[in-house]
Amino acid sequence: MNLKRYIEILLYFSGIQTAVASEPVDSALHPRRLFLAIHTQQGSMLNTHESTIIRNYYVGLDFRIGWQTDDFARDIFDGLFRYPQYGIGYYMGNMNRIILGDDEQSGFGKPAALYAFFASPVVRRKPFSVHYDISLGISYNFNAYDPQSRPHNILVGSKNNAYINLRFSTEFALRGYSTLGLSFSFQHFSNGSYQKPNKGINLVSGILSYQLGTYKNHEKSYRRFPIDPYRPVWEWQIFWANGVRMLDTGFDFNQPHKSKRWYCTSVSTAVLLQTSHRRKFGLGFDYFYFDWGRYVIEYRARTEGRAATSRWYNSMALGAYLAHEAGYKKVWFITHLGFYITDHTGDLKQPWIYERVGIKYRITSRFTIGVSIKAHLTKADYTEWTLGYTILKNASRRKLRFRPCRAVDAY
Repeated sequence: MNLKRYIEILLYFSGIQTAVASEPVDSALHPRRLFLAIHTQQGSMLNTHESTIIRNYYVGLDFRIGWQTDDFARDIFDGLFRYPQYGIGYYMGNMNRIILGDDEQSGFGKPAALYAFFASPVVRRKPFSVHYDISLGISYNFNAYDPQSRPHNILVGSKNNAYINLRFSTEFALRGYSTLGLSFSFQHFSNGSYQKPNKGINLVSGILSYQLGTYKNHEKSYRRFPIDPYRPVWEWQIFWANGVRMLDTGFDFNQPHKSKRWYCTSVSTAVLLQTSHRRKFGLGFDYFYFDWGRYVIEYRARTEGRAATSRWYNSMALGAYLAHEAGYKKVWFITHLGFYITDHTGDLKQPWIYERVGIKYRITSRFTIGVSIKAHLTKADYTEWTLGYTILKNASRRKLRFRPCRAVDAY
């Protein structure tokens, strides 16, 4: 990079316009895509458990800093997702007015969360737009279960939990730099059975938002552009997943932190057909090893007053699943719906159907890392940390072409 271009970029970042620029500065380096947002929310908890709710009201506030993609770079993925937003946010909630049981003082506290978000428009018609929004992060500062002070809080057994937020929003772009929005939100907090009890907290809320951008709304451009057709290609995936969890079987509510955590692992393989730049469909198989399998069989026998002998294969199971993946650049969201082929030893009574929802990141063309939740009928079983490898049938077909081209119509 020559000295003139270096000075030009510094001037753009400082907000000073230069009259000597001989060529435009790359939009990816320009801060005009940056925006700040504040969201206020009010809602209640879904009653999905046995405890009596005597109060059910909460408020929340979160702040976001993010980037609004536009059509300057002609990025294929930005065009396919109708120019999404992404960034990081910080959530703060007050759940002290959500009271379980008969204890007026045992609210859920004032949790906070740090998260990453991705928001893509379904419809964009200036000045209105409709978005879906996905947020994933880590929360802390919950009033967790305690046998003495909070015996009715059977929803979260730990102060730190995973944070998931699904949101549907309608936004209205004002004149100038501002945007107003109304949203319906579903929030979920859970530790993935790492610490029992862990039924999870599910919240629904309405949200009012205000967003301030760094360039005017009427200057934003979201035009479509031609994209080369994608030639479908098959790929073969292999990934290894590991996790730990507590069991309901034999769990001592009087000494929750002394219960044992059990190891679980799985090896999975799947064949998928990538039908477009951003979607894959396929069929896969799981091999599970549950460290708790033999223990559960023996525990059930003792509680029923009968003799039982566990075998080494009681800790293993095979499953098959349907797979779907949706990708944005190097990030892929995965959803699996599976069923056990062989007998499986679960925690108490588990259904034969299981689900997996997660995210993975492509660190090279073949290796991926990720995290997912394995669940049974939406109840979390455990959290999986994964390492994957992909074998491509024809790697050259998956290369995406990024090239400047003429816009053809507008969203």
